Amino acid sequence: MKKILIVDDHPEIRDLLRMTLELAQSFSMSEASNAAEALELVRKDCPELILMDVMLPGGMSGLEACRQIRQMPEAQPTPKVIIVSARPFEDLRAEFEASGADLFIAKPFGPMQLVQGISSLYATHGDNPTP
Repeated sequence: MKKILIVDDHPEIRDLLRMTLELAQSFSMSEASNAAEALELVRKDCPELILMDVMLPGGMSGLEACRQIRQMPEAQPTPKVIIVSARPFEDLRAEFEASGADLFIAKPFGPMQLVQGISSLYATHGDNPTP
């Protein structure tokens, strides 16, 4: 069973992501509401996929958290990271590329867009957990 970490400060967004993925396939899911919680869960659970918001409380963005995850020796194999944000991609392009994230999905998004994004990510990078 694939482990997925959902990181968003809005509980309703976490619920939407969790329900979408539960409908698509059974995954083991954990949730965090800020970057510090996310980093701790990555150390503890080693998820294969992380859905990460950009704007998080606590002083660390999702993009900075992604950069830190990419440098964590305990995060092996390195999880795939999908950045989910309401901010336009063009405003985040340089930070996104520097973060090492694998995919960007703009909010609002539909459930099928999320499922297709995950499927295409794994089709491109292997280890297909097709939702």
